[in-house]
Amino acid sequence: MRRSMLFLPGNSPNILLNADFLGSDAIILDLEDAVAPTEKDSARILVRNAITSLGYTREVIVRINPVESPYWQQDIQQIIKVKPEMIMPTKVSCANDVKIVSEYIGQMEEAYGIPAGTVKMIPLIETALGVENAFEIASADPRVTAIF
Repeated sequence: MRRSMLFLPGNSPNILLNADFLGSDAIILDLEDAVAPTEKDSARILVRNAITSLGYTREVIVRINPVESPYWQQDIQQIIKVKPEMIMPTKVSCANDVKIVSEYIGQMEEAYGIPAGTVKMIPLIETALGVENAFEIASADPRVTAIF
């Protein structure tokens, strides 16, 4: 059970360094809204290296950019190789969004030799359409273990 989930900007080394000591049940390393478009590449590298080297003891969730953006695939390519517990796709409005992200995660798991289904998903519902489609989103794929 997650009682607290702390969102942390993926482009802030000092915050990433101290994330494990802030007392939340899960840390959400943000590659989306907290990161300016000009800093997306460096944020991916920082988040990937933080997961690899800092040995977080909290559940690690990486919030990626929405499927409508030009960034989400690069987010997954860089992050899946370090096996976070979950990926949080954003602005999810329908089951198809979940299926698209899950399929790409699966491709990256295969490419990196990670067992299929290792990385789970927690879709972030941010629109009225997403709320209306919440059941379909939640049941769209076995990777989905929660919705937010």
